[in-house]
Amino acid sequence: MTDDLANYTLGADIGGTHFRMGLCLPDGTILRHETLQTAGLSSAHEGLSELAHRLDPNHETTSAVLGVPGVIDYEQQSLLYAPNLPTSFLKELSGSATSEVLERKVSLVNDADLAGIGEFYFGAGRNSTTMGYVTFSTGVGAAVVSQGKLLRARYSLAELGHSFLDLNSASQDGEGSVELLASGTALQRAASKEGLSLTNPELLALLRSKEERSETVQSILAQIAHAAACALVNMVYLFALDTIVVGGGLSLASPELVAMVTESFQRLRPHYLDTAVVLAELGDNAGLGGVGAVDRAFS
Repeated sequence: MTDDLANYTLGADIGGTHFRMGLCLPDGTILRHETLQTAGLSSAHEGLSELAHRLDPNHETTSAVLGVPGVIDYEQQSLLYAPNLPTSFLKELSGSATSEVLERKVSLVNDADLAGIGEFYFGAGRNSTTMGYVTFSTGVGAAVVSQGKLLRARYSLAELGHSFLDLNSASQDGEGSVELLASGTALQRAASKEGLSLTNPELLALLRSKEERSETVQSILAQIAHAAACALVNMVYLFALDTIVVGGGLSLASPELVAMVTESFQRLRPHYLDTAVVLAELGDNAGLGGVGAVDRAFS
């Protein structure tokens, strides 16, 4: 590789489906990235080592930032809870263990926090003051960035997906939560209850094509949109957001669904605040883009 990598950081976006790693600059530039299927890995360390070797075989970079879908103990740099990853990955993805494997200084960051930082500095939230980032995909993740700083405590905050919307069905198993009422999982569950055995691509096709939807499917989408809007309104009441950036596979697959969420949100939001709901701009690169601004967001 001819590029001088001394100013780059290895950035990773680790998920239940994909391991992605890129070479990232402080201005949000991603030189290039590589991807592995999570299911094909025997360990998290295998994936990290393979991708790092592909991107930086001469070991020119000196640091790495790993975005992980779970609750992070930022003081101890450990992963406390990650329901969408193999259980064996929990101990492997500590800051100390990954630093040893990568032979670099490693910072562990919640994946929604990392994507939120990316959207605030380089994406749809760059003109905001206090921005909420919410991703609606298989699950629901969220982050808040205010005046350039990520809101956090010892642990990563804004676990919106696990908060409850339905008092009557709320349980430790997640029933009644935002994640089971306003996500891709919610869409599949609702379709299944109506006897609609739809695969993921078929669901996405229905999201895009209003003409082909039955009244049942339209009703399901309306329910999910309303649940998502309620979740966003709760975020506004908690954090007085001026902007909410909505990302994730479910929202990006259907601008109309986002429009339904926004319409419901506008009816419910606190009218003393002028909160805009906008689509994410960075797509799958939000997390890797955020790597470049982690030092600023955490300082």
